[in-house]
Amino acid sequence: MLQIRHKFLGFWLAVFLPVLVSAQSAQYSVLCNLTQTFKKTAEPAAAGKFDVAVVGHKVSNIGVRLIQGPRRIMVLQDISRSMNNSNAQKISFQAVKDFVESSPPTDQLALVDFNIDVHIDIDLKNVDEFSKELSDPNLSAKLKPTGRTALFDAVAASVASLQRNPQEGDSILVISDGGDNSSKINAEKLREHLLSSKIRLYLLILTGDTPTPNELASSFNFLRLVIDTGGTFVGNNPLNKLLPNGPIAPGYDASPKSPADVREGIKNLHNLIEKGYKVEFDLDPRLTKSTQMNVLPVNQDGKPIEGLQLLCPKYISPN
Repeated sequence: MLQIRHKFLGFWLAVFLPVLVSAQSAQYSVLCNLTQTFKKTAEPAAAGKFDVAVVGHKVSNIGVRLIQGPRRIMVLQDISRSMNNSNAQKISFQAVKDFVESSPPTDQLALVDFNIDVHIDIDLKNVDEFSKELSDPNLSAKLKPTGRTALFDAVAASVASLQRNPQEGDSILVISDGGDNSSKINAEKLREHLLSSKIRLYLLILTGDTPTPNELASSFNFLRLVIDTGGTFVGNNPLNKLLPNGPIAPGYDASPKSPADVREGIKNLHNLIEKGYKVEFDLDPRLTKSTQMNVLPVNQDGKPIEGLQLLCPKYISPN
């Protein structure tokens, strides 16, 4: 009888133990971008593999593949009072047009304007239909800077819109000075929404009025949100007042002032949205909460590749 029990136990372990072990692990994925920091650096595709580290978890079965669009992109345009100076609104609307011109026809775009309120001017449409609605004179006529700024609320509303039918590569491009003085949602709650959605956040910073200390603090918090999602930002004026500790994003350009420079910055952001590396890996144990993550491009010998920087989410959330 004892021998039969031992055989049954052995059979049970052989059949069910692998199932129990696999139940403790799960597969995850993130989208990342490689950017060059030196002109003589090898092409980003020279990265043989990525090294992934997640705090408190064993990482295995890492795979990397290059993927490209189509993408769904919400374009958010700040029309608050702070954008009333230095031709910021004119530059902003032209930046939207430049973004459309650089969009492949397979993309879907939406336009959201915000001050204290959030308005979807153009819902998600293909590039041709979006371009036609954008050229409507009645649209540009009503985009007059006024009121306070609910930037965080506008991003939260855009996340909710995209999450009704989530797709890989969903992104949000914000054109703003980065300040907020009127949102109901705070930076920490917005961060939770963004990380759990895997939506990447990008920012074209246009300086407007001189910000208050609270607006400066919200701007810095927003820049951190951008980086945590795996996005990045460019600016049309020096922004040292927003970056007391220096640039915090790979590829950040704080100096473009001419329309051509802004157009080039928009094109670069668009390229990052369209193309990227999908990094897939297994984690043991599976995630129960948002956890810090570090992804590093390495060569075939496992050594970091000199001259390459990585734009990748700083946290990974449960599936």
